[in-house]
Amino acid sequence: MLDERKKRILEAIIDDYINTGEPVGSRTIAKKYIFGISSATIRNEMSDLEEMGYLEQPHTSAGRIPSDKGYRYYVDELMKVSRLSPQQVEYIRSQLNIKFNEINEYMETIAKIISNLTNYTAVISTPNVKKSFIKFLQLVPVDSKRYILILVTNTGLVKDILLDKPENVDIKDFIYISNILNEKLSGLRLEEIDQKIVLDIENILGKNKTILSPIIENVLRTISAADSTEVVLSGIKNMFDFPEFSDVLKAKIFLHIFEQKEMLRQIINSAMHEHITIRIGTENPIEDLKECSIVLSTYKIGDNIAGSIGIIGPKRLRYSQTVSLIDYICDTLSDILTRLFTE
Repeated sequence: MLDERKKRILEAIIDDYINTGEPVGSRTIAKKYIFGISSATIRNEMSDLEEMGYLEQPHTSAGRIPSDKGYRYYVDELMKVSRLSPQQVEYIRSQLNIKFNEINEYMETIAKIISNLTNYTAVISTPNVKKSFIKFLQLVPVDSKRYILILVTNTGLVKDILLDKPENVDIKDFIYISNILNEKLSGLRLEEIDQKIVLDIENILGKNKTILSPIIENVLRTISAADSTEVVLSGIKNMFDFPEFSDVLKAKIFLHIFEQKEMLRQIINSAMHEHITIRIGTENPIEDLKECSIVLSTYKIGDNIAGSIGIIGPKRLRYSQTVSLIDYICDTLSDILTRLFTE
């Protein structure tokens, strides 16, 4: 256990290092954070904290930096909860309450919000649900040989698909065909569109049934893509603004990580529970992320966890502000998606 003075000194060192990125000396602590204690006393306490594994001394510098153990103690025992500013809240709400055509595009917007507000890299998994269903279909002629299939789903997806018109299908029948498609397919999910339904539609369409196969194929492909879990990234270049990642070799390693979508999917889905997860340095399962910290949380649709939102940054990231931001966005996003998917 650390006594109160050691706690105050450790907290001051970590706060200063987060702000400056420079090793922290005893004089800095005495002048900026802890008054009434000599720098010599602080220096002795810092030596004790180093021996206990909470601090490290890089190279021959007189200053200290936090170790992974020090950061962990800070996060678990010393970190004070911060609140988003009214300006941040208003900005987030205005961005989240926009209309969108595709859920993946919406998640990209959220990733940009997070990376813009934190200057870290945002990683998001799109909703892990299989609840998209057909809301509306319409065939719109382009010319004598082509037409557009308009597909609208309950999630707000609007897809325009250009298709070739079969020679034996007359454009004047498009309204009739559209009505049949809506009658038979509206309200159906991917797994509900089976061979029996397709044969039923073909029988009704008669001579126009040659138009059906590419329509069904594209509808199934579009809904399958909409329901699949993807990884969305934003702010990768932000990491290179930190001195820790200015080294060319480190930068290459870091970029390589973000090319491995399956690896990122495993990282972000490894904390699929309701609480904030913080992994610091060597706590990360991937060796190339040992110089990073990751903050993860989940968002929900109704009572079910649907996906994850994460931040990847240097170990000296602003933990309190980052946790507050992720927490707020997850709660707000959960409310929005719950209304969307349960209407």
